[in-house]
Amino acid sequence: MVSAWSGRNQLVLGQQKVADKSNEISAIPALLSLLNIKGAVVSIDAMGTQKAIAEKIIESQGIISWPEAKP
Repeated sequence: MVSAWSGRNQLVLGQQKVADKSNEISAIPALLSLLNIKGAVVSIDAMGTQKAIAEKIIESQGIISWPEAKP
């Protein structure tokens, strides 16, 4: 299960089930499609740092916050 959490409101904005024998990479774009993220900061863990996910956030006018790469 992938969840969208609002820190400001302290509540879950939406959830998307991860398909069997899959991972969150395929569920994140589906969840983003359900949300209005225009102007919102979208923070994703390292597994979510994928080109397609970044494109979806940018397309929706969200702001990306990814973890810093460790050398």
